Amino acid sequence: MGMIGLYILVTLFATTQALVLKRKIVPGNTGPAYTKYNNYVIYQRSHFHLLEGKNLYAEYRAEQIDLYKYSPTFAFLFGSLAYLPDWLGLTLWNLLNILTFLFAVWLLPLPGLNRKALILLLSAPDVMNSLQNSQSNVLVAGLIICGFGLLEKKYYFLATLCILATFYIKIFGIIAILLFLLYPKRRKILGYTVLSFLLLGLLPLTAIGFDQLLTAYLQYFELLKMDQSVSYGLSVMGWLKAWFSLDLSKVFVVLAGFILLCLPLLRYRKFHEYGFRVMFLSAVMIWMLIFNHKAESSSFIIATSGFYILFMSARVRWADWLLLYLVVLFTSLSSTDLFPAVIREGIFADYVIKVVPCILIWGKILSDLCMERIGIRNA
Repeated sequence: MGMIGLYILVTLFATTQALVLKRKIVPGNTGPAYTKYNNYVIYQRSHFHLLEGKNLYAEYRAEQIDLYKYSPTFAFLFGSLAYLPDWLGLTLWNLLNILTFLFAVWLLPLPGLNRKALILLLSAPDVMNSLQNSQSNVLVAGLIICGFGLLEKKYYFLATLCILATFYIKIFGIIAILLFLLYPKRRKILGYTVLSFLLLGLLPLTAIGFDQLLTAYLQYFELLKMDQSVSYGLSVMGWLKAWFSLDLSKVFVVLAGFILLCLPLLRYRKFHEYGFRVMFLSAVMIWMLIFNHKAESSSFIIATSGFYILFMSARVRWADWLLLYLVVLFTSLSSTDLFPAVIREGIFADYVIKVVPCILIWGKILSDLCMERIGIRNA
Protein backbone atom coordinates (compact mmCIF):
# COMPACT_ATOMS: atom_id res chain seq x y z
CA MET A 1 0.00 0.00 0.00
CA GLY A 2 2.92 2.33 0.66
CA MET A 3 4.08 2.14 -2.96
CA ILE A 4 0.55 2.76 -4.23
CA GLY A 5 0.34 5.88 -2.09
CA LEU A 6 3.77 7.04 -3.31
CA TYR A 7 2.74 6.58 -6.94
CA ILE A 8 -0.54 8.44 -6.44
CA LEU A 9 1.41 11.33 -4.88
CA VAL A 10 3.88 11.28 -7.79
CA THR A 11 0.94 11.42 -10.21
CA LEU A 12 -0.76 14.32 -8.46
CA PHE A 13 2.51 16.24 -8.13
CA ALA A 14 3.44 15.80 -11.79
CA THR A 15 -0.07 16.73 -12.93
CA THR A 16 -0.29 19.81 -10.72
CA GLN A 17 3.18 20.92 -11.80
CA ALA A 18 2.22 20.63 -15.47
CA LEU A 19 -1.00 22.56 -14.96
CA VAL A 20 0.42 25.48 -12.98
CA LEU A 21 3.79 26.02 -14.63
CA LYS A 22 4.14 28.98 -16.94
CA ARG A 23 3.40 28.36 -20.62
CA LYS A 24 6.36 27.95 -22.97
CA ILE A 25 7.10 30.29 -25.84
CA VAL A 26 9.10 28.61 -28.60
CA PRO A 27 11.84 30.94 -29.94
CA GLY A 28 11.17 32.01 -33.51
CA ASN A 29 7.62 30.66 -33.44
CA THR A 30 4.74 33.03 -34.19
CA GLY A 31 2.15 30.77 -32.57
CA PRO A 32 0.81 30.96 -29.03
CA ALA A 33 2.59 30.03 -25.83
CA TYR A 34 2.21 26.28 -25.23
CA THR A 35 1.24 24.42 -22.08
CA LYS A 36 3.73 22.35 -20.10
CA TYR A 37 1.53 19.33 -20.86
CA ASN A 38 1.86 19.77 -24.62
CA ASN A 39 2.03 16.00 -25.25
CA TYR A 40 -1.39 15.56 -23.68
CA VAL A 41 -2.71 18.37 -25.87
CA ILE A 42 -1.31 16.60 -28.96
CA TYR A 43 -3.12 13.37 -28.01
CA GLN A 44 -6.31 15.28 -27.21
CA ARG A 45 -6.39 17.28 -30.42
CA SER A 46 -5.58 14.20 -32.52
CA HIS A 47 -8.97 12.73 -31.62
CA PHE A 48 -10.80 15.76 -33.00
CA HIS A 49 -8.56 15.89 -36.09
CA LEU A 50 -9.45 12.24 -36.76
CA LEU A 51 -13.20 12.83 -36.46
CA GLU A 52 -12.97 15.98 -38.59
CA GLY A 53 -11.21 14.08 -41.39
CA LYS A 54 -8.01 16.13 -41.09
CA ASN A 55 -4.48 14.86 -41.59
CA LEU A 56 -3.45 13.60 -38.16
CA TYR A 57 0.22 14.09 -39.01
CA ALA A 58 0.18 17.68 -40.27
CA GLU A 59 1.48 20.61 -38.23
CA TYR A 60 -1.05 22.47 -36.11
CA ARG A 61 1.09 25.23 -34.67
CA ALA A 62 -1.91 27.15 -33.39
CA GLU A 63 -2.68 24.23 -31.06
CA GLN A 64 0.55 22.32 -30.28
CA ILE A 65 4.32 22.41 -30.65
CA ASP A 66 5.12 19.03 -32.14
CA LEU A 67 3.59 16.54 -34.56
CA TYR A 68 1.29 13.69 -33.62
CA LYS A 69 3.31 10.46 -34.08
CA TYR A 70 0.95 7.71 -32.99
CA SER A 71 -1.58 5.51 -34.76
CA PRO A 72 -5.16 6.45 -35.72
CA THR A 73 -6.33 3.88 -33.15
CA PHE A 74 -4.62 5.76 -30.33
CA ALA A 75 -6.20 9.02 -31.52
CA PHE A 76 -9.62 7.36 -31.54
CA LEU A 77 -9.24 5.82 -28.07
CA PHE A 78 -8.10 9.13 -26.60
CA GLY A 79 -11.67 10.33 -27.10
CA SER A 80 -12.41 8.87 -23.67
CA LEU A 81 -10.43 11.81 -22.24
CA ALA A 82 -10.47 14.42 -25.01
CA TYR A 83 -13.85 15.94 -24.08
CA LEU A 84 -12.95 16.52 -20.44
CA PRO A 85 -11.51 19.75 -19.01
CA ASP A 86 -7.72 19.70 -19.20
CA TRP A 87 -7.20 19.48 -15.44
CA LEU A 88 -9.41 16.39 -15.19
CA GLY A 89 -8.33 14.76 -18.45
CA LEU A 90 -4.62 15.16 -17.66
CA THR A 91 -5.12 13.78 -14.15
CA LEU A 92 -6.96 10.73 -15.47
CA TRP A 93 -4.39 10.23 -18.24
CA ASN A 94 -1.53 10.17 -15.74
CA LEU A 95 -3.53 7.90 -13.44
CA LEU A 96 -4.17 5.49 -16.33
CA ASN A 97 -0.40 5.28 -16.88
CA ILE A 98 0.27 4.73 -13.19
CA LEU A 99 -2.50 2.23 -12.47
CA THR A 100 -1.58 0.12 -15.51
CA PHE A 101 2.04 0.03 -14.35
CA LEU A 102 1.08 -0.80 -10.75
CA PHE A 103 -1.25 -3.59 -11.84
CA ALA A 104 1.40 -5.00 -14.19
CA VAL A 105 4.05 -5.20 -11.45
CA TRP A 106 1.50 -6.74 -9.08
CA LEU A 107 0.74 -9.37 -11.75
CA LEU A 108 4.37 -10.49 -11.99
CA PRO A 109 4.96 -14.04 -10.74
CA LEU A 110 7.31 -12.94 -7.96
CA PRO A 111 6.69 -14.36 -4.47
CA GLY A 112 5.93 -11.80 -1.79
CA LEU A 113 5.42 -8.07 -2.11
CA ASN A 114 8.88 -6.82 -1.10
CA ARG A 115 10.54 -7.39 -4.46
CA LYS A 116 7.58 -5.88 -6.31
CA ALA A 117 7.73 -2.85 -4.00
CA LEU A 118 11.44 -2.45 -4.76
CA ILE A 119 10.75 -2.56 -8.51
CA LEU A 120 8.25 0.27 -8.03
CA LEU A 121 10.62 2.23 -5.80
CA LEU A 122 13.54 1.96 -8.24
CA SER A 123 11.26 2.86 -11.17
CA ALA A 124 9.85 5.97 -9.48
CA PRO A 125 12.35 8.53 -10.93
CA ASP A 126 11.75 7.37 -14.50
CA VAL A 127 8.00 7.21 -13.90
CA MET A 128 8.09 10.81 -12.66
CA ASN A 129 10.15 11.87 -15.68
CA SER A 130 7.56 10.45 -18.07
CA LEU A 131 4.57 11.87 -16.19
CA GLN A 132 6.12 15.34 -16.04
CA ASN A 133 6.07 15.28 -19.84
CA SER A 134 2.53 13.77 -19.95
CA GLN A 135 4.03 10.96 -22.03
CA SER A 136 2.71 7.45 -22.74
CA ASN A 137 5.88 5.54 -21.79
CA VAL A 138 4.67 4.35 -18.38
CA LEU A 139 1.54 2.99 -20.06
CA VAL A 140 3.64 1.18 -22.71
CA ALA A 141 5.92 -0.34 -20.05
CA GLY A 142 2.90 -1.37 -18.01
CA LEU A 143 1.16 -3.01 -20.97
CA ILE A 144 4.23 -5.07 -21.90
CA ILE A 145 4.78 -6.22 -18.31
CA CYS A 146 1.06 -6.91 -18.01
CA GLY A 147 1.18 -8.94 -21.22
CA PHE A 148 4.05 -10.99 -19.80
CA GLY A 149 2.19 -11.60 -16.55
CA LEU A 150 -0.92 -12.70 -18.44
CA LEU A 151 1.14 -15.03 -20.64
CA GLU A 152 2.55 -16.62 -17.50
CA LYS A 153 -1.02 -17.17 -16.26
CA LYS A 154 -2.09 -18.52 -19.69
CA TYR A 155 -4.56 -15.70 -20.41
CA TYR A 156 -3.32 -15.62 -23.97
CA PHE A 157 -5.98 -13.44 -25.61
CA LEU A 158 -5.71 -10.71 -23.00
CA ALA A 159 -1.91 -10.91 -23.27
CA THR A 160 -2.00 -10.37 -27.03
CA LEU A 161 -4.37 -7.42 -26.59
CA CYS A 162 -1.99 -5.75 -24.12
CA ILE A 163 1.12 -6.26 -26.23
CA LEU A 164 -0.53 -5.36 -29.57
CA ALA A 165 -1.88 -2.20 -27.90
CA THR A 166 1.70 -1.02 -27.37
CA PHE A 167 2.26 -1.28 -31.14
CA TYR A 168 -0.64 1.10 -31.73
CA ILE A 169 0.90 3.55 -29.25
CA LYS A 170 4.62 3.27 -30.08
CA ILE A 171 5.45 1.29 -33.20
CA PHE A 172 8.53 -0.30 -31.59
CA GLY A 173 6.12 -2.16 -29.30
CA ILE A 174 5.69 -4.71 -32.08
CA ILE A 175 9.01 -6.30 -31.05
CA ALA A 176 7.32 -7.60 -27.88
CA ILE A 177 5.40 -10.19 -29.92
CA LEU A 178 8.63 -12.23 -29.81
CA LEU A 179 7.55 -13.11 -26.26
CA PHE A 180 4.73 -15.19 -27.75
CA LEU A 181 7.27 -17.67 -29.11
CA LEU A 182 8.26 -18.68 -25.57
CA TYR A 183 4.88 -20.23 -24.75
CA PRO A 184 3.03 -23.40 -25.81
CA LYS A 185 -0.14 -23.37 -27.94
CA ARG A 186 1.53 -21.13 -30.48
CA ARG A 187 -1.21 -21.63 -33.08
CA LYS A 188 -3.81 -20.36 -30.64
CA ILE A 189 -1.58 -17.40 -29.71
CA LEU A 190 -1.04 -16.66 -33.41
CA GLY A 191 -4.79 -16.59 -33.95
CA TYR A 192 -5.26 -14.28 -30.98
CA THR A 193 -2.46 -12.06 -32.28
CA VAL A 194 -4.11 -11.66 -35.69
CA LEU A 195 -7.48 -11.05 -34.03
CA SER A 196 -6.04 -8.42 -31.63
CA PHE A 197 -4.17 -6.75 -34.48
CA LEU A 198 -7.35 -6.42 -36.55
CA LEU A 199 -9.62 -5.45 -33.66
CA LEU A 200 -7.35 -2.63 -32.53
CA GLY A 201 -6.37 -1.51 -36.01
CA LEU A 202 -9.95 -1.29 -37.29
CA LEU A 203 -11.45 0.15 -34.11
CA PRO A 204 -11.70 3.70 -35.54
CA LEU A 205 -14.20 2.36 -38.12
CA THR A 206 -16.84 2.75 -35.43
CA ALA A 207 -16.50 6.52 -35.92
CA ILE A 208 -15.03 7.11 -39.42
CA GLY A 209 -15.24 5.51 -42.87
CA PHE A 210 -12.87 2.89 -44.27
CA ASP A 211 -11.38 5.22 -46.92
CA GLN A 212 -10.61 7.84 -44.28
CA LEU A 213 -8.99 5.25 -42.02
CA LEU A 214 -6.90 3.87 -44.88
CA THR A 215 -5.75 7.40 -45.75
CA ALA A 216 -4.83 8.00 -42.11
CA TYR A 217 -2.69 4.85 -42.00
CA LEU A 218 -0.96 5.76 -45.26
CA GLN A 219 -0.17 9.20 -43.83
CA TYR A 220 1.09 7.52 -40.66
CA PHE A 221 3.50 5.29 -42.60
CA GLU A 222 4.71 8.31 -44.59
CA LEU A 223 5.46 10.14 -41.34
CA LEU A 224 7.37 7.13 -39.98
CA LYS A 225 9.43 6.94 -43.18
CA MET A 226 10.34 10.64 -42.97
CA ASP A 227 10.91 10.46 -39.21
CA GLN A 228 13.57 7.76 -39.67
CA SER A 229 16.16 10.25 -40.89
CA VAL A 230 15.65 13.01 -38.34
CA SER A 231 17.68 12.19 -35.22
CA TYR A 232 19.78 9.63 -33.36
CA GLY A 233 18.16 9.99 -29.94
CA LEU A 234 19.48 8.43 -26.75
CA SER A 235 20.09 5.16 -28.56
CA VAL A 236 22.76 2.80 -29.86
CA MET A 237 22.92 4.98 -32.98
CA GLY A 238 23.47 8.08 -30.85
CA TRP A 239 26.12 6.29 -28.79
CA LEU A 240 28.01 5.11 -31.89
CA LYS A 241 27.91 8.64 -33.27
CA ALA A 242 28.98 10.37 -30.03
CA TRP A 243 31.71 7.94 -28.96
CA PHE A 244 33.10 6.62 -32.24
CA SER A 245 31.91 9.16 -34.86
CA LEU A 246 30.18 6.30 -36.68
CA ASP A 247 27.29 7.45 -38.84
CA LEU A 248 25.83 4.06 -39.72
CA SER A 249 22.52 3.41 -41.43
CA LYS A 250 19.79 3.30 -38.80
CA VAL A 251 18.06 0.50 -40.67
CA PHE A 252 21.29 -1.52 -40.60
CA VAL A 253 21.82 -0.93 -36.85
CA VAL A 254 18.22 -1.82 -35.98
CA LEU A 255 18.34 -4.94 -38.16
CA ALA A 256 21.62 -6.01 -36.54
CA GLY A 257 20.08 -5.43 -33.11
CA PHE A 258 17.03 -7.47 -34.07
CA ILE A 259 19.16 -10.39 -35.24
CA LEU A 260 21.15 -10.30 -32.00
CA LEU A 261 17.92 -10.21 -29.97
CA CYS A 262 16.65 -13.29 -31.81
CA LEU A 263 19.82 -15.35 -31.22
CA PRO A 264 18.68 -16.61 -27.77
CA LEU A 265 15.53 -17.99 -29.41
CA LEU A 266 17.75 -20.72 -30.87
CA ARG A 267 17.83 -22.09 -27.31
CA TYR A 268 14.23 -23.26 -27.70
CA ARG A 269 14.71 -26.11 -25.24
CA LYS A 270 14.99 -23.44 -22.52
CA PHE A 271 11.62 -21.85 -23.25
CA HIS A 272 9.97 -23.89 -20.49
CA GLU A 273 12.18 -22.21 -17.85
CA TYR A 274 10.76 -19.11 -16.18
CA GLY A 275 14.29 -17.72 -15.83
CA PHE A 276 14.81 -17.74 -19.59
CA ARG A 277 11.46 -16.06 -20.19
CA VAL A 278 11.97 -13.23 -17.68
CA MET A 279 15.47 -12.57 -19.01
CA PHE A 280 14.12 -12.39 -22.54
CA LEU A 281 11.38 -9.99 -21.37
CA SER A 282 14.09 -7.69 -20.01
CA ALA A 283 16.09 -7.95 -23.25
CA VAL A 284 13.00 -7.06 -25.31
CA MET A 285 12.12 -4.02 -23.18
CA ILE A 286 15.68 -2.70 -23.26
CA TRP A 287 15.85 -3.30 -27.03
CA MET A 288 12.77 -1.13 -27.51
CA LEU A 289 14.66 1.78 -25.97
CA ILE A 290 18.23 1.44 -27.15
CA PHE A 291 17.35 0.80 -30.80
CA ASN A 292 14.79 3.60 -31.00
CA HIS A 293 16.34 6.56 -32.82
CA LYS A 294 13.71 8.83 -31.22
CA ALA A 295 14.40 7.69 -27.64
CA GLU A 296 14.39 10.56 -25.18
CA SER A 297 14.83 10.93 -21.45
CA SER A 298 11.17 10.27 -20.65
CA SER A 299 11.27 6.97 -22.61
CA PHE A 300 13.68 5.20 -20.26
CA ILE A 301 11.04 3.75 -17.94
CA ILE A 302 10.51 1.05 -20.61
CA ALA A 303 14.13 -0.12 -20.37
CA THR A 304 14.84 0.45 -16.68
CA SER A 305 11.68 -1.27 -15.43
CA GLY A 306 12.60 -4.29 -17.57
CA PHE A 307 16.02 -4.41 -15.90
CA TYR A 308 14.63 -3.93 -12.39
CA ILE A 309 12.24 -6.86 -12.91
CA LEU A 310 15.18 -9.03 -13.94
CA PHE A 311 17.32 -7.83 -11.04
CA MET A 312 14.59 -8.65 -8.51
CA SER A 313 14.14 -12.08 -10.10
CA ALA A 314 17.82 -13.04 -10.22
CA ARG A 315 20.38 -14.48 -7.87
CA VAL A 316 22.45 -11.32 -8.02
CA ARG A 317 26.22 -11.29 -8.30
CA TRP A 318 28.68 -8.42 -7.93
CA ALA A 319 28.40 -7.57 -11.64
CA ASP A 320 24.62 -7.26 -11.29
CA TRP A 321 25.01 -4.87 -8.35
CA LEU A 322 27.46 -2.78 -10.37
CA LEU A 323 25.02 -2.56 -13.26
CA LEU A 324 22.23 -1.60 -10.87
CA TYR A 325 24.31 1.28 -9.47
CA LEU A 326 25.17 2.43 -12.99
CA VAL A 327 21.52 2.40 -14.09
CA VAL A 328 20.24 4.22 -11.03
CA LEU A 329 22.99 6.85 -11.08
CA PHE A 330 23.65 7.45 -14.77
CA THR A 331 20.32 6.49 -16.34
CA SER A 332 17.51 7.16 -13.88
CA LEU A 333 19.09 10.11 -12.04
CA SER A 334 21.38 11.63 -14.69
CA SER A 335 18.76 14.13 -15.86
CA THR A 336 17.93 15.35 -12.34
CA ASP A 337 19.43 18.17 -10.29
CA LEU A 338 21.63 15.60 -8.53
CA PHE A 339 24.21 16.57 -11.16
CA PRO A 340 25.17 20.19 -11.97
CA ALA A 341 23.76 21.58 -15.22
CA VAL A 342 27.24 21.87 -16.73
CA ILE A 343 27.66 18.08 -16.38
CA ARG A 344 24.11 17.22 -17.47
CA GLU A 345 24.14 19.44 -20.53
CA GLY A 346 27.79 18.99 -21.40
CA ILE A 347 29.26 15.58 -20.63
CA PHE A 348 26.05 13.55 -20.19
CA ALA A 349 24.21 15.04 -23.17
CA ASP A 350 27.20 15.16 -25.52
CA TYR A 351 28.21 11.55 -24.82
CA VAL A 352 24.65 10.15 -24.41
CA ILE A 353 25.70 8.73 -21.03
CA LYS A 354 22.11 7.95 -20.10
CA VAL A 355 21.86 5.06 -22.56
CA VAL A 356 25.28 3.47 -21.92
CA PRO A 357 24.31 1.37 -18.85
CA CYS A 358 21.29 0.04 -20.77
CA ILE A 359 23.54 -1.03 -23.67
CA LEU A 360 25.89 -2.81 -21.24
CA ILE A 361 22.99 -4.60 -19.56
CA TRP A 362 21.46 -5.64 -22.86
CA GLY A 363 24.76 -7.12 -24.00
CA LYS A 364 25.14 -9.03 -20.73
CA ILE A 365 21.60 -10.42 -20.89
CA LEU A 366 22.09 -11.66 -24.45
CA SER A 367 25.42 -13.23 -23.50
CA ASP A 368 23.86 -14.96 -20.47
CA LEU A 369 20.92 -16.22 -22.53
CA CYS A 370 23.08 -17.57 -25.33
CA MET A 371 25.52 -19.18 -22.89
CA GLU A 372 22.61 -20.46 -20.78
CA ARG A 373 23.74 -18.66 -17.64
CA ILE A 374 20.26 -18.37 -16.17
CA GLY A 375 20.60 -17.52 -12.48
CA ILE A 376 16.95 -16.81 -11.63
CA ARG A 377 15.14 -17.57 -8.39
CA ASN A 378 12.07 -19.75 -8.65
CA ALA A 379 8.94 -17.76 -9.46
